[in-house]
Amino acid sequence: MTATALNVTARLSRLAEQPEATALISCRKQTDRTVHRGELLRGCHATAQALREAGVLPGHKAVVMTRDAYDLTAVTYALCSLGAVPVLIEPRAEVGRCLKEIAPDVLIGEPLAHLGRRARGWGRPHVRIALVTGRTPLAPGRRLTTQAPDGSGPLPRLAEPTGDDLAMIAFTSGSTGRPRGAEYRYTTLAGQLDALTGLLTPRAHDVLLAGFLPVAMLGPLLDLTTVAPAVNHLAPARTPPRELVEPILRHSVTKILASPAVLTLIAAHCARHGITLPSVRQILSFGAPLRTRLADALRKAVPDDAELLSVYGATECLPVSAITDHDLRTARPRPPAGQAGTCLGRPLPGLHARILDADATGLGEISVCGPTVSPAYHAQPEADAATKIETNRGVLHRTGDLGRLDDQGRLWFLGRRAHLVTTSGSSLTTEDVEIVTDTAPGVSRTALVGVGPAGSQLPVLCVEVQPSADRATALAAVRAALTGHPAAHRIGALLPHPGFPTDPRHNSKIDRPRLAAWAAKRLRGRPR
Repeated sequence: MTATALNVTARLSRLAEQPEATALISCRKQTDRTVHRGELLRGCHATAQALREAGVLPGHKAVVMTRDAYDLTAVTYALCSLGAVPVLIEPRAEVGRCLKEIAPDVLIGEPLAHLGRRARGWGRPHVRIALVTGRTPLAPGRRLTTQAPDGSGPLPRLAEPTGDDLAMIAFTSGSTGRPRGAEYRYTTLAGQLDALTGLLTPRAHDVLLAGFLPVAMLGPLLDLTTVAPAVNHLAPARTPPRELVEPILRHSVTKILASPAVLTLIAAHCARHGITLPSVRQILSFGAPLRTRLADALRKAVPDDAELLSVYGATECLPVSAITDHDLRTARPRPPAGQAGTCLGRPLPGLHARILDADATGLGEISVCGPTVSPAYHAQPEADAATKIETNRGVLHRTGDLGRLDDQGRLWFLGRRAHLVTTSGSSLTTEDVEIVTDTAPGVSRTALVGVGPAGSQLPVLCVEVQPSADRATALAAVRAALTGHPAAHRIGALLPHPGFPTDPRHNSKIDRPRLAAWAAKRLRGRPR
């Protein structure tokens, strides 16, 4: 048993030290449900007993599909206490393929997940235990009670895993390729919790707004009262903004952890209604680079001394680095002109970054090793061979992101390797162009895509115009922003788009293959 494994167990056990303190607040349609730490521990214990009675055994892989923050937390903690392995996956189109790779023994989820299991054959023939969470009685499968029993008896003792035990499998969103199940050992999970603690620096009376469901599950382990707002987890950018802002005000939230899409909703709602958020002391943005325009909008709603952090990482390595919005504004790269990109800050303590396959300018693939890095994908040896390298510092993970390390040890992001636009004899990185054009007045964001086969692509800049802006004026502003940019003459077309397709998890990463296909249709028949 290692110290890092005990770190996870100690974090769970620490909930018993203040049993009356609030652990989790679930918000649904302006109705809040408050769960105290002692109640959460008893709920986990009761859930573990129910799982054991249903036949769940140590080593079983159990898919958990629920949008309820309490159920997700109680079930995940309970599975870990039994030595079973929770598998976190979203109800997307590729669920069937993902479950075929995982071959789970158990599927635990809300009624909608079980209807999908029946209708689409999810998990067949591997799933032998199907358990339904929630209150809806009409669902195929046995009901799983996750509620804490009445009374105030002694709090349960938790099992102590070893550091190398498999703790969890978390699937990537699939926004940058096919979804993969990243394995978290207990050492991995402990490393991630330690890194998040270093970023959040929890203090007494801090309250965290979790803009992403798994963060709500981790919040109690971070010693933070955690508010889970009524985010539309199938389409976060479509969440009614009041469902985000009102809980912040109602519960005096001090810390917010969310994607740029969710933060944009908060900032726009505050600006529209003249609302300020006086309790907020820290905002962590993750899921896509934080643009200074969004940072400026957020700053108008929060106190002057609030900290805004742009956090970089991925499901396989979260977090990696962070940078404040002040440093983001003042950071100046020293690479060749036209290869600027976005500064990601320095790697966090214990994390080491390398640039692999670098060209003469130092541009290559960002690769990371350290305690937050997943050591392997589950049942995907070919993916491991392509992305994992054994080193004397542990597993080095190839992120698929293009970037550089500067002479100050800071990482710079230039876009995804798979999204590099390659023309005859040259190439363009997405971030190099978009960091400039995203600042144009009247523009929500831009996206550089390549139309045609690799090596002879036409660089096309798609422009998402703000609803209140004039299209022609916005496009002219983009052209003006490109004035003097070394790549301006190589962009073959400028296309306005009504609203970019994005990743399903955060609604922040642009679905560039889909956007490129759209651009190809728009350009069909035009001379090149």
